[in-house]
Formats: sequence, C-alpha cells, structure tokens
Amino acid sequence: MGLRASVLTVVCLLFSVCSSDAAPRNHCLDCHPAHYVAQGSCSYCHLGNQQTNRKELAHGNLIKGQQTSFTNPRSASLVAGKKLADQTACRRCHTLAGTGNRLASNLDSLLWTTRPELIHKALIEPALYMPDFHFSAQDLDHLITAILAGGLKAGKAPKEPPQVVHFSEQSKSQKDTFSVKCGGCHKLLSKREGGLGNGTAGPNLSGLLTKFYPSSFGGDKPWNKDSLKRWLKNPREVRPQAMMRPIILTKQEWNNLLVSFSHSPCVSLSRPL
Repeated sequence: MGLRASVLTVVCLLFSVCSSDAAPRNHCLDCHPAHYVAQGSCSYCHLGNQQTNRKELAHGNLIKGQQTSFTNPRSASLVAGKKLADQTACRRCHTLAGTGNRLASNLDSLLWTTRPELIHKALIEPALYMPDFHFSAQDLDHLITAILAGGLKAGKAPKEPPQVVHFSEQSKSQKDTFSVKCGGCHKLLSKREGGLGNGTAGPNLSGLLTKFYPSSFGGDKPWNKDSLKRWLKNPREVRPQAMMRPIILTKQEWNNLLVSFSHSPCVSLSRPL
C-alpha cells in the first residue's frame, strides 16, 4: 500500500510539472537581474528566446538595451526617432508604422525578420539609391528604435508582393529624360523605371511629388506638378540663391519626366506615427 501511494505521489508531481498551466521558466534571469518588470517579460522588449538556457538560441535576434525602448511610446529615444524619421523623410521610399510609399523595402517587417545590427549596417552603408544621411551613433539608436516600434504597431511581419526588377539595355542616346536632364546632379528611385541618375550634388528626389517628401518648395511648401514646372523654368525665381540652372523641356520631355516621378499608391493610417 505504501509503495502504491508513493507511485501515485510521483505521478501527481510529474503531472503538475508537465501541466500546460505551469508557467515556463524564464532562463534570462539565470544570468541577468530583473528590471522594468512592469513592462512585461524579457522577450517582450529584447525578443530572443527566454525559454532556453542555450545562449546561442536565447540570444537569437536579440535587441540590445539601446533600442529596447521601442515598446514604450513615451520613451525619449522613441520620440526622437519618430521625429528623425519625419525629418529625413524615410516614408518617401519606405513604409513605416503602416504608412508611406513602397518604392523600397517595408520597414515594418524588420522587427520580425532582421537583427538590429543589420539595420544599423544598412543605415551607415546605404543602398545604391538611398541617401547617405551620416547619422550620429545616438541618432542611429533613436531611428532604429522608431523602426522597431513601427513593426510593433503593425503587429506582425507584413506580406509583401514581389518588387519589380528593372533591366535596361538602352544605349546612351535612348536614356530617359530624368537621367539626361537631372541625373548629373540628382538620383531618383522610380516605381516604373527603377533607379535613375547618379548625381549627389543635389538632393535625392525619390518620392518628390508625394506627401512624404519634405515641404521644401519656396521654403516650406509641398512639391507638386505646378511647383516642379515653375522650379525647372527658373529656380532663382523661387529661391534667389539657388545654384541650379533653368532646365528647358519640350512637352514630350515634361511628360516623360512625370512618368519617372510617378509612384506607388500610399498606404495611410487614421492616426500618424
């Protein structure tokens, strides 16, 4: 009878340990002290895998302390990162926190698919048609925090349709109007024609005719077809100290230029980031 009772006791203990209601052990606390407990579990802020004591698995896709405030809407780093994203107009090419143009990758997927170290590298070693903003180390932390927060707001990695890949075998005499008339000083990421131009003397014009491009016409006005036409006709009439010379276009060249500036439909939320 005693042996049977002992067996039943062991079975009950095993059942209680293996019960689905039992809270899994947080192995992060094996090495690290608990902090900001009110924010939630370790993995809520840092990602990684807190249910394993194998370091290489526990630290997979780990978010380090500098960017973990993406979960706190009132954190100074996140507020600064959102402001920086607006100032540098990330949304003229990217979708961030559910809104923006889709000329380049959707930044909302990065929280779920890309380690912050790789986001950092992409910002300091920009792709071919991405501006080099020369961010400081602090600005990089702020901006990465805002990018991660955008993914958290989106809720999960978005399903993206494939991007269009552009191949060209045009001769120099058949170049598009933007490359001929503007490409010596500017670059443009175009939905219909891919990357155009190779100049860095002037600003990057990707997304120029969208609401996400900085309102810099005449100082603080948004760009549109009419303001662009006026600027090209005589830049110094708009800005007396402008270094750019007038650009003379035929009607066909103007139409071709507008095709280059055409963009994908914008995705907007009811509330701003």
